[in-house]
Amino acid sequence: MAKRIRARGMNAAMAGGEAGVGEMTPARSPLRPKQFGVALAAAVVGGSLGMFTYHAVSNTTSAYSGQVAPTQTYYLDFAADGTVLALDVKPGQHVTKGQVLAGQDADVAQAQLAAAQAAATADGAVVAADEDPQATQSAAAADALSVSQAQAAVAAAQNALTVQQGGAQSTAVAQGSAVTSAENTYQADDARYTADCSSTTVPAATSAPPTIGAAVAAAPMKSVPSAKSSPSAQATTSASSTTTNSATTEVQQEEYCANLQSTVNRDATTLSSTEAELSDVQSSAQLQQERDSSDLTSSQDVLTAAQARQSAATAPVTPAVLDQAKAELATAQAQVATDQQALQDTKILAPADGVVAATAGAVGDVVGPDGVHGFQGPAEESGTQENSSGGFELFVPQTGGSGGSTTSQDAYMPLITLYTSPYTVVAQVPETDMSSVRDGTSASLDITPLNLTVNGTVENTELDPVNGDSTTTYYDVTISLDSTDSRLMAGMSVQVTIG
Repeated sequence: MAKRIRARGMNAAMAGGEAGVGEMTPARSPLRPKQFGVALAAAVVGGSLGMFTYHAVSNTTSAYSGQVAPTQTYYLDFAADGTVLALDVKPGQHVTKGQVLAGQDADVAQAQLAAAQAAATADGAVVAADEDPQATQSAAAADALSVSQAQAAVAAAQNALTVQQGGAQSTAVAQGSAVTSAENTYQADDARYTADCSSTTVPAATSAPPTIGAAVAAAPMKSVPSAKSSPSAQATTSASSTTTNSATTEVQQEEYCANLQSTVNRDATTLSSTEAELSDVQSSAQLQQERDSSDLTSSQDVLTAAQARQSAATAPVTPAVLDQAKAELATAQAQVATDQQALQDTKILAPADGVVAATAGAVGDVVGPDGVHGFQGPAEESGTQENSSGGFELFVPQTGGSGGSTTSQDAYMPLITLYTSPYTVVAQVPETDMSSVRDGTSASLDITPLNLTVNGTVENTELDPVNGDSTTTYYDVTISLDSTDSRLMAGMSVQVTIG
């Protein structure tokens, strides 16, 4: 048996494999399998919770305010000023592309087209004759036809001008008579009021105006005292009767003057209205007369040219003459195309399928490129702006000073406003969140009024920023809808979550 050596101190104990006072504590025994499994499970659960928290924080999204918007908004008006003869749609009505929505007076456009077509026919005949100088008989016939057609066009234009002038004069005379009558009525009633009711010329209580006097004369007579009454009783009765008549006359005088003042006010309103109508009649007549005079001048020019060609038919046709004839034919044909377009423009056609959002005018209004004209018809609206715009704006730019906040569309009243489908949603996203917005990004749309949630996709972003307040810049983001609902209406509020 080996001898055990007993050593003192820590080093000696370590060297001998024994522990004593001041010596190191021996290492603990390894964990058991059950304890190791519990520790591993705790580590896995902690890591999962950490990852979930990280993703929840990193995927936090914000909701943005938005509105349902049409794909396109059209403001539809006539290309030229004229009276509305038909308005065939109303707000809320669905229309198809090419459908007639409204019609305008087309008499002037039709007359101008007929004159242009006659001029083009005449110029075409001249070119044909110049290109075939050997056909002298055909050229002569063509020249004669050109002169005949030009003369007919001049006669038609002259007749139109004469008819217009006569009609305008009759209308102006009739309206002038209405103004004169209204003015005479106003002056007569005003003079009556001044004479009968002026504070410096009010008649005495016992001397009422003729109508008041007639009323007093028609009043029942007081009973005459009997012969047996005492003198004092008779005097008392007479004084009481005089006082009663005086009070009655004053009341009647006040009523008379009040009624007369109302009549004078109505006369003034009527006079102002008839004067405005006279001004409108004169303006319209002047415009139509200028158009008819222009047509007559054009027709006379065509006739002069045709007659000149007819007189020079026997002269040799030079290349310069032929080129001039072709140039005039091209000009005439271009005028025909212009007048055909002008005739087509007397009707408003739907540019696309959609729904009528609003109509600002009515039959009888004067409507042109600037929308419904003021004081020309039932609608009495006015303004100017472009006749179409794209998309939809949450914040319309404001114009005007600090005294008001008139939007850019307040002054312009188009005859018809048309929304096209499908509907989209326009959200305004602050600049701080734009880094996460990309075309094709998915979105969740909570349509508040319908209590409806649908999915959508970011379609595009307007690069023109909108300053919603003094410190934050926003961008309009258009989102297409994955599904549609017949209850959707432009302008409905939407809460938008992107991503």
